[in-house]
Amino acid sequence: MTIKRWQDTEENMALWDQWVADSNNGTIFQTLQFLTYHPTDRFINHHLCIYKRNTLFAVMPGAEVSEEGGPAFVSYPGASYGGMVVSSDCRFEDAVRLVDTIVAYIRAAGFTRIDLTLPPTPYYRTPHQTLDFALVHAGFQYRKRELTNIVSLNIPPDKVLQNLPEKTRADIRQAIKTDIRIEWIDDPSDKMLSVMYGMLQDNRSYLGLDFPPTHTLPELSRIRDLNPGRLVLGVGYAEEIPVSTTLVFRCNRQSLLTFYICHDRQARDRHPVHYLLYDLICESVRKQYRILDFGISTVNMAPLNSLIRFKESFRAQNFFRDTFELKV
Repeated sequence: MTIKRWQDTEENMALWDQWVADSNNGTIFQTLQFLTYHPTDRFINHHLCIYKRNTLFAVMPGAEVSEEGGPAFVSYPGASYGGMVVSSDCRFEDAVRLVDTIVAYIRAAGFTRIDLTLPPTPYYRTPHQTLDFALVHAGFQYRKRELTNIVSLNIPPDKVLQNLPEKTRADIRQAIKTDIRIEWIDDPSDKMLSVMYGMLQDNRSYLGLDFPPTHTLPELSRIRDLNPGRLVLGVGYAEEIPVSTTLVFRCNRQSLLTFYICHDRQARDRHPVHYLLYDLICESVRKQYRILDFGISTVNMAPLNSLIRFKESFRAQNFFRDTFELKV
């Protein structure tokens, strides 16, 4: 296998992003179109194209990050997922050679550390952990293992409510009785993103969270503009006033990921979030997605128990979101 550093042209970007779309484990977060939402001076990009017998075999987004011990190769700073993006026919031998080739390249390029976060296995078209093993086999260690909560959407459309626990069903019925209305908005406007963001900031203040959201409001607008059709905003209304919101990323053809599940605290007793997430599951089943990821419920591997219980009330199961590192 050989590696070439990606050259920044519009044609090359289209080829890269098509590879990610057709791959086994690619997500929106590994596309170059998504990563361009960062200001050009924020990171020094160092994306890799890996070839097997002169045929593209894998791509890997990355950036050079200055650290005290020397420059690190990070795939990708601030993104939910990164790492190697491969096709469905990645055999064990190929995966081991792929990782060994990347490590040799990173070492020769003068980096002192590699850091990457693979998508959880349910995101794969054909789930496997061959890449995980190849990383560990090459000496990578788990720098961080967060828990993400994923709902399997292998449910008949008319059985979604029945599949939920009794208490969750009761909360959803209560929301319906109080005339909560749900709307789903593709490519939400700046105004609607601002509604969601205001609700998010209120919730975080109430919970005493002293770290900022993953994205700023202008960044969300830029992500929407760069990735048409990939963001959808869910809004629950009571008397035409927004009382619950969630921003959903269409990660790939089978996977959805929620960001920023929020509610108006004054409407909490009407259970607008329960109804919103139930309706999201229904919509996702109808559109034949395979999984719905409610996002992580740990902070630096410390569990947020009440949040985990809430997500489990929608039959979410817990999966690792692993960040690997190797000091080279």
